[in-house]
Order: sequence, then C-alpha cells, then structure tokens
Amino acid sequence: MDSPSAALPLLLHIPLSHYNEKARWALDHKSIAHHRRVIGPDFYWRAWRATGQGKTPILFLPEGRAIHDSTRIIEALERIQPEPALYPADPALRQRALDLEEHFDEALGPSLRACLVTPLFRNDPEIALRVLMTGMSKNFQRLRPFARLLPGFYRKRHQIRDEALEADRQKVRSALDRVESERDGRAYLVGETFSVADLTVAALLSPLLQPDQIQYPIEIELPGYAREYRESVLRHPAFDWAREIYRLHRGTSAQVRRNPSKP
Repeated sequence: MDSPSAALPLLLHIPLSHYNEKARWALDHKSIAHHRRVIGPDFYWRAWRATGQGKTPILFLPEGRAIHDSTRIIEALERIQPEPALYPADPALRQRALDLEEHFDEALGPSLRACLVTPLFRNDPEIALRVLMTGMSKNFQRLRPFARLLPGFYRKRHQIRDEALEADRQKVRSALDRVESERDGRAYLVGETFSVADLTVAALLSPLLQPDQIQYPIEIELPGYAREYRESVLRHPAFDWAREIYRLHRGTSAQVRRNPSKP
C-alpha cells in the first residue's frame, strides 16, 4: 500500500461506494488537494492494515494519522479547513444537520446498497462483480481469481440477504419520503445553505442517480430488471432534488494524480 505523501492527504477509497463519495465530495468541496488510491478487491485486508477495521473510506493526513468512516473524515476536514463550511454555524442547525447525516447514513445507505446489488448477485453474479469494480484500473484484472470470491464475501460482510430485498426497498422509499418531508419544498434540508446533510443524502443516492457530475460512473449496461427498478425509484422527487444538489455543489475534483494511469 502506498504511503501518504508528506505534503498531501491520501484517500483510500472504492469508486462505487456512496460512503466513499461522501468523503471525496467533502475534500473536493473544500478544494483540499489530495491523492487517491483505489484499493481494489483486496480492500478489506488493506483497510485492516491501515486502521484495524475493514471499512472505507480511509484518509491519511500528512502527519500520517489515518481516519476511517466518512462522517469522521468530514468532521476532521471541518476542523482542518473550516471554509467553505459543511456544518451550519448556528448550533441548533448544526446539530440538526449532524442528526440527519447520521439518520440517512443508517436508514438509507445500507438498504440502497442492497437494492442495487441483491438482484445482481441472485441473477447475474458476473455483472455484480463488474459493478462492484466500477472505476478500478484494468490492472485489477490480474486479481480476478480473488475478485470472483468478492460477491459472496461482500454479501456476508454487509449482511445482504435475498429475502430482505423487499424490506430494503421499502426502507429506501421511506428514506426518500423523509427527505421530502424534511425539505418541505425548500432548496436545502437544514437552513438556507448547503450542508453536510444535503451532501450526505445526495452522495448516498449517487449509485442509482448516476448524475452527470459523478466521477466514477457505472459504465456497463445493467440488466432489464435492474434498469426497471432504477427507473421506478428515480421518479421520486427526492432524486430530482439530489440531481440539483449535484449540479450546484459537486464542483470539480481536487485530486492530484501521482500516476495519470491510476483512478
């Protein structure tokens, strides 16, 4: 695994992951120059080596400290570079934004992930593998013997079960309804400006939304049943709102590429 630069933060990430998109967006929003390292199908081992746990994203700060979890990374970035702020200045609004970040991380993120991959695992495991490897360099093809084990391990790691699919879909619908209820016709979830709450929801929706500004789009054609589900949920007005949040606030990447051939 690459060591972090002495000058720039290093983000270990998985391109497809919506939690990783939260961290990337925060870095880009604050225009914090950083390196990225896609850690590939062997990411659990690399994550454990870095932080003693198996989750990404992981951000190495220039002094070498490693921070895992998108929420903790954003919290650290707010301390390191307060502007432009993702936390509202008003204490009550700030707490509300943090509460919504936590709520949607738990209520929306896991279920949306399951809704995307469960039918693929069941019907088209090869396509599931290719979706999970979105944005990964072709160099990772040498890891395909290991990567073919990834779908089964991924299901176990994230407790994804076929029989829970309809319940997960209902949780996604409920979360989308909650977004609209919280927004109540306003441009933002909390107050009058963009905050961590808006970033969180839009980032979590990104694998299904696939907005124009997404940096690692799914580039393979999904099977008909997956397209049908995606089209059905995209009709929810929360997705129109998230698309506008992306248009207004996603901005450009602050990544500094050490090797242009690597994502």
